Amino acid sequence: MSPSPADAPALDVEVEHLPGSQAKLTVVAPVQEVERGISRALGRLSGQVRLPGFRPGKAPAAVVERAVGWAAIQQEAVDLLLPELYALAVRQADLEPVSQPQVSEAELERGEPFRFVATVGVRPEVTLGDYHQLRVPVEDRVVADEDVAGTLEELRQRYAQLTDAGDRPVEAGDVVTAELTMRHNGQVVGTEGQPQTLDLERGGLLPGMAEQLVGATAGGEPVEITVTMPEDYTREELRGELVTITATVTRVQAKELPAVDDNLAAIAGHGETLEELRSHIREQIAADLRREAEQAQVIAALDELLGLTKVDVPETMIQAEIDHQMRDLDRRLTEAGITLQALLSAQGSSVEQLRGERRQPAVESVRLDLALSEVVRREGISVSDQEVDRQLKGLIPKGASRSEQVRLREVFRRELEIGKARELVVRLARGDEDSSQIPMG
Repeated sequence: MSPSPADAPALDVEVEHLPGSQAKLTVVAPVQEVERGISRALGRLSGQVRLPGFRPGKAPAAVVERAVGWAAIQQEAVDLLLPELYALAVRQADLEPVSQPQVSEAELERGEPFRFVATVGVRPEVTLGDYHQLRVPVEDRVVADEDVAGTLEELRQRYAQLTDAGDRPVEAGDVVTAELTMRHNGQVVGTEGQPQTLDLERGGLLPGMAEQLVGATAGGEPVEITVTMPEDYTREELRGELVTITATVTRVQAKELPAVDDNLAAIAGHGETLEELRSHIREQIAADLRREAEQAQVIAALDELLGLTKVDVPETMIQAEIDHQMRDLDRRLTEAGITLQALLSAQGSSVEQLRGERRQPAVESVRLDLALSEVVRREGISVSDQEVDRQLKGLIPKGASRSEQVRLREVFRRELEIGKARELVVRLARGDEDSSQIPMG
């Protein structure tokens, strides 16, 4: 059992700061800790070995030592003591580790102090400019008449009535059902004869596809469509490439659009007149523009904060952030029924390439986290236990150990602190009069 903070031993801790935000700790623990470690090691080992004449865990220490050997006791004592003493040394030295420690020179002998050396990545020093002078106003965005007209047209398309066009050729604006087969360099891409319904007017088709379908007939000869794949296509190996699509049209439907009048308002369910519908659309667009402007202002404010930040980001923190992003991507893909390997194969990519693509975003993410952490420190931002409890309600897994509960609480506490720092920066950027008086918990 680890000692409580009040009973924790005083350690001799020497810290040497190394390049790359690394710290080398030379730790010396008193002899009493060695004795405590040996006693705990003997107790644990006695329950793991069967000794004639003794029940498990009841054999005398000397008997256990003769049975398992001093080397096993040494190793067990080191394994038990190191995590506790390392954590204590970090607290005593007031360090913030950002990686797992590399421990060396850990040797334990009876009657002598326990000495070990640990090298660990630590949170780097952050130089932050005067963020209280940040000013990024929210852009005032005006609803354009053409945006209202465009939304009205979208409503007409949404509530269009479809009628079978019979044998007539496909015309612009039709809805076409066809079996599609894509080929690249003569090889089939995806599923051959994939049935799809294509709205030639509402978009979403590959560039030039709608125009080349005009004139085709249901049940007629297949149409050969040639398109250049867009540069943002999901499959990287096809971006910018010329492909052919064989389309066998099986059905053609014409669209009858509702008139732009009071009846459209009734169909859409927003008012009784066309003017009421237009007013509703304008309000919705205005609300969307406000949200977009506010989000853009948040992003700009955080970019300005990064511009005031100077910090050498440790490689360990960059790799840890990339690991986090990769785990998150894998989780989201799994929820969608896709494996990461399947995605990479479809894109003609690899894990190494994906990690490389995520490096720069990871660097910026860590820099922002460090900048906001510095705001937390300077402003003395804190989070009450009650706030943490509200956020954690129902989230701690049943049966979680005491140490896991403590860890989760600290993770959520830090996220809440970072959130308050972010809120402060945004309010400063907006020029709120009371931005310096935000309650800090």
